[in-house]
Amino acid sequence: MQDMLSHSDRLLNLLDKAYDAPFRPDSFDDLMRAAHEFYFTRADAAAPHALEAGDYDNNRMITSHLDRIERLLNERELENRAHPGNIASPALSTLLIDPATGEVEGNPNAREFFGHDFPVHIRKLNLDPASRTDLMQMARQAVGQEGFTTDIRLVKRRQDDAAHLAKCGRWVSAQYSTGGETRGLAVSIVHFQWSAQALAFCRSMFDLSASETDVLAALLNGKSQTEIAEDRCRSVETIKSQSKAILRKSGCRRITDLLVLATTYGLIADDGSSLPQGRAATGPAIARPDRIFTRADGRKVSYGLFGDPAGKPVLFVHGLVQGPFFPADMIERFRKDGIRVIAPSRPSFGRTDPPRDWKDFDRTVVEDARLLVAELTGEPVTVVAHQGGVSHACRIAAALGSQAKNMVMVSAGVPIDEEKHIAHMGMQTRIAALGVKYTPRILETMIHIGIVTWLRKGLKPYAQNLFSNSPTDLAHLEDPRIYPICEAGILHMIEQGAKALIHDGKAAMADWEADYAGLRCPVRWLHGGCDPIIRPDFVEEFAAAHGGAPVEIVEDGGNTMHLSHSEIFHRVIAEAASS
Repeated sequence: MQDMLSHSDRLLNLLDKAYDAPFRPDSFDDLMRAAHEFYFTRADAAAPHALEAGDYDNNRMITSHLDRIERLLNERELENRAHPGNIASPALSTLLIDPATGEVEGNPNAREFFGHDFPVHIRKLNLDPASRTDLMQMARQAVGQEGFTTDIRLVKRRQDDAAHLAKCGRWVSAQYSTGGETRGLAVSIVHFQWSAQALAFCRSMFDLSASETDVLAALLNGKSQTEIAEDRCRSVETIKSQSKAILRKSGCRRITDLLVLATTYGLIADDGSSLPQGRAATGPAIARPDRIFTRADGRKVSYGLFGDPAGKPVLFVHGLVQGPFFPADMIERFRKDGIRVIAPSRPSFGRTDPPRDWKDFDRTVVEDARLLVAELTGEPVTVVAHQGGVSHACRIAAALGSQAKNMVMVSAGVPIDEEKHIAHMGMQTRIAALGVKYTPRILETMIHIGIVTWLRKGLKPYAQNLFSNSPTDLAHLEDPRIYPICEAGILHMIEQGAKALIHDGKAAMADWEADYAGLRCPVRWLHGGCDPIIRPDFVEEFAAAHGGAPVEIVEDGGNTMHLSHSEIFHRVIAEAASS
């Protein structure tokens, strides 16, 4: 009883930190420490007996607490970002509007974007009259209306044809953690100029016609349906019909939802030319999973097709952080090697639809891959299992049968033995390993907190935190060839929320040894000597116990090994595809 009581105390401490996180965005480390204490009785020992006995996911009281924390996250996300203490965030132009005085505060990005210093009266703010009136009215509503919630608006500067996406919510006083009063409106503006590349990416993601793409572009620049009809010499009903078609194809219910989603994809696809003052991003072009395969049942699967169009097919089953992305030099090497890489996104990753039933997540992964391969090729396929995609890759290879001619395991790890392997993992990986198995609902909320926290701080700090226990990978984040892949992979991973990570994590933590043992094709392993998840000796031990599949150890390879040591990766894949 005493042990269970102490474990309950640790759960209460974890919930307390989770409640605190929406109000204190700098408290994520405290949450992680509380989570580690909850999952582990000692620094080196898990507490599965207490986790199993707790049955936390079926506890109504705990579920009620988690639901409330999720609501707080949704309500406070913008307030945390726009609070004066966080206004220096470099990600967005942030404004704080006080309707009582008309004074507007802004961060450095806003000073650059609007072209003048802050504070400034809203009458002098570089906004067109309609945008200024709209924001001031919302500021009054934020203070005076009890039911005011966050909203999306399009705003324009004076003499500026382009419209910019603005997320608006309450601006609360510095005492907000103790219930301080609302002061006005917090506005976060994405200053993004639509390039042809970004618009083309949205077109491919939504599977739009050329005419629908033109209508989307006009909507993104703040034009009304009447204005679009006049510009295009069409009836308003025609434009309304096309707008409805765009909503249907994008899966959005409202135009504002569409604008958010389209801008998200525009930012992902943009080459940096849209940044203010011509501050274009540097680094190589990235090949993206921008094709859409529509299954017979209507589900859409996003995938990339890279390399030689007539080459030997290789199915790349992606991991988490790098996803199905490759730099331009690797694509060129695939072409030279005569390889065609098929790289699908798993359900609810990137633009792939979620499964119709989350209980069928693993089966849907296999079906998506099998149907996609059947659509694209009838040739024998080399299956590449990348990191946490390994359990899926084994099941996909089994489903392909004789069409799977061989497999390559790249940083793929082994089935997790809690007593043997977890003690050697970093804190966040250890927490995730037990969380997906014993308390997925609690872990889903923690992942949501992490997404909100680290996206506010920026993707680079998020990646640095993710690799904090891997000096090798931290060094690789400074490589302009590697970091853009990690950034794109992180966005791909979290784009549709935390639920996919939970189900994908369950698959990685499940005992997939029987799936591996059932393979009827040759297997070889490529593993980093500095892998932060699974030590290479564990991989060698597992391979030796299952037929002695060859393991090639890359001595200084880490989580980003296939990018940092791409010449080895290419050699191994080319040998497998040609065998």
